[in-house]
Amino acid sequence: MSPWGAVPTGWTSAGPAGWAGMPGGPGGVGGAAGGTAPGRAPAGSSGGEGPSFLQELARALQQLEGTAGQADAMAQRLLTGDVQDLSQVMVATEKARLAIELAVQLRNKALEAYQEIMRMPV
Repeated sequence: MSPWGAVPTGWTSAGPAGWAGMPGGPGGVGGAAGGTAPGRAPAGSSGGEGPSFLQELARALQQLEGTAGQADAMAQRLLTGDVQDLSQVMVATEKARLAIELAVQLRNKALEAYQEIMRMPV
């Protein structure tokens, strides 16, 4: 299971389908089962001090999920009458909306960069 919940469609617990044997994939050069490419840190480690990119990404996604959950909880409490101040609910909802919008923009930029790299002639 991925660190942020369900495994996306077309993915296995080891990564995307068809990833095995590819560079960086399980069984491939630098993958979990295939050892490490020269000059590269093993998958899941940062190779230096501090958390790896994957750990930071997982932490950020958990934080995003927490922000969205907090906004949902505030909206439910407003509906049940537990919260009297509408502005608190609006602020929590707006924080969640902005966080989700930022995450989507970052995903789009990462996907754009990946597609640009894939179009490069080798």
